[in-house]
Formats: sequence, C-alpha cells, structure tokens
Amino acid sequence: MADTSPLKARWQGWSSRFAAMQPREKHLIVGALAVAILFGGYSFWIEPGQQQTARLKKSLAQQQTEQEQLNAQLAGLKSQNTDPDAANRAELQRLRDQLAATERDLKAFDRTLVAPTQAPALLKTLLTRHRGLTLVSLNTLAPQPLIDPPAAKEGEKPDATTASMPGGNIYKHGIEIKLAGNYQDLLAYVNELEASPQKLLWGNLRLAVKKHPVSELTLIVYTLSLDSIWLVV
Repeated sequence: MADTSPLKARWQGWSSRFAAMQPREKHLIVGALAVAILFGGYSFWIEPGQQQTARLKKSLAQQQTEQEQLNAQLAGLKSQNTDPDAANRAELQRLRDQLAATERDLKAFDRTLVAPTQAPALLKTLLTRHRGLTLVSLNTLAPQPLIDPPAAKEGEKPDATTASMPGGNIYKHGIEIKLAGNYQDLLAYVNELEASPQKLLWGNLRLAVKKHPVSELTLIVYTLSLDSIWLVV
C-alpha cells in the first residue's frame, strides 16, 4: 500500500519544485538554508552557552570580592586582638636570656673567682706577707645586681615583685680596702693580688700621699655570687 502521508507528499512537492529551479536559484536557496541553520544553531546552542559563561564569570567575580572583604575583616580583627603584654613578655625574655648568659660566664669563672665569704680573708692573708703595710680599713659594699630588674610602670609603686628578677639574679659583692705604706710595698701588694690564682674583679684604685714616704692606697675589688646577702666578713 502506497505511503500517502502528508509529510511525504509535502517533501516530494518541495523536491519537485527545487529540481525545476535554475542553478542560480538553487544556490540562493542553499545559502539561505545554511544561514538559517547557522543562526538557529547560534540561537539554540552557542548563545545560551555564552550567556551561561557570562553568568558564571560574574558569580565568580562576586565571590572573589566577598572573599577579599572577609580577608580584610579578618586582618582587622587580628590587629585589634594584639596582645597588650607582648612587649613586656619580650623584655622579660630578653632579661632572662641576659641572665642565662651571665650565669654561663660565672660558671666559667667558678674555679678561679673568689667566693664572697673568702674575699676578705684573701686580702688579709696577702697583707701579712707585706709587713711594711698597715691596714687602715676594710669594708664591704652593698651587693649590686648585675642585671637591673624591670622598672615599675608609671604610677606603680615598686615592690618585691618588680625589685627582683624572675629566676634569680647575679650579684656583685664589693670590698673596699685601705692600706698605708711606702709606694714600693703598696705596688708589691697590688702585683701579688693581681697574680694570685684566686681571682677578684678589679674596681677603683686611688693612691694618695699622706706624709712622705707614707702613701695611702684605696682599692675596691669585686667578686660575684648568686646570693644577694653578705655572710661573714
């Protein structure tokens, strides 16, 4: 049975009419169809894809802007959350480091540096070997911390907390000795004290002529200790 559907009949009609056309007319129709197909393809596939890409780019740009704003807010919060005691803690750590370094130096002197309790005896023992000298006076000086403790804040009264160093301190114990005698005997005493295997740290030295040939030598020497108090002199 012959297929007489309307669609096939219409297609056969178009084919007959196209076959009867001149070559030039056929080229025009083919070109028009090609343009229509391209335009339709652009409208149905290309243009929607471009629009979708534009929307995605816009959304991405907006998200990036929001991310930058959040980063700026976070940086602001971090700056507001700065530790107010950071500077104090840094200064405290610096002092602790300084104290540790000084303690290491003190241990290096440990075998040769005279202990505070032995320093006066050393000075007197040396004096007995120089019979031409007379002991005028021998006094201990107030111990001084080798590292100054942190200063009290403005408006705050110094107390035991601010006057001491966390972890202890190293103290400089001084002795002032005055001797009288002639210049040669005083020089011999100083030379022997300097050459002694039991070391003292040198401070001030003054020489005054009292009545020729007698001169008076004032000598200040130091030793170090972790103890802030003199024991027995």
